[in-house]
Amino acid sequence: MTLHPSAGWGALLALAGATVVLLTRQGTPAGALVGFGVALLAAAGLGVAALVPLAIFVLGSGLLTWIGRGRKTRLGMAEADRGRRGVSHVGAKLSLPALASALTLFRDAPVEALTLVYVATLAGAFADTAATELGPVLGGRAIGLRGARVVALPHGSPGGMSAGGILAAAAAAWTVALGASSVGLLDVSAAAWAAAAAGFLASLLESLSAATALGARAGHFGRNVFVSLASAGLALSARAFGWAGS
Repeated sequence: MTLHPSAGWGALLALAGATVVLLTRQGTPAGALVGFGVALLAAAGLGVAALVPLAIFVLGSGLLTWIGRGRKTRLGMAEADRGRRGVSHVGAKLSLPALASALTLFRDAPVEALTLVYVATLAGAFADTAATELGPVLGGRAIGLRGARVVALPHGSPGGMSAGGILAAAAAAWTVALGASSVGLLDVSAAAWAAAAAGFLASLLESLSAATALGARAGHFGRNVFVSLASAGLALSARAFGWAGS
């Protein structure tokens, strides 16, 4: 196993980030501890630069949870426990980014492909969160599939999508990818576009699947895992077709 040269600085920043999450009550102590472990793996395998897209997702999700909280509460869409993320939240959203980071520690690992997966899965996680948290705030009509029909739905319904939520998802995915690109984690613009597109499309697929029998059985956290898997698969497919710059 080989640690990234900047892993030490990354560990210090990871500790600072976990402290911020606790002080701002964005996560439970256990959730913050698991998140700290994910950040350590990211810094160890990919370097301190990997903490930038991770911070955008974690801190950005906390901010979006608080925006329009009164309206979301009235609609019955506010996160439980005032939005504090626990172990199940962290595990569902960050297990695959953590795995991608861990695999980069091994000799002969396909680092570029794993880095793309890492960023794409964070882009998908943030896109999913942004759509959920900002869709009701931005308002507008929500629609979704029921069988083969497109129908109007109340905000918060499984599979419901609005123009505002879709735009928020696209912006969130691109913000994560842009952050990764700005610090050199993704070294070509095509990779950033691929990661953002993969995350955004994965969030749309999750919405389409939410109202199905399979989506209902998977539940909220299972669909979060699906977003990660779909983001990774779409990003790797883009890379295989040469759309990610290699």
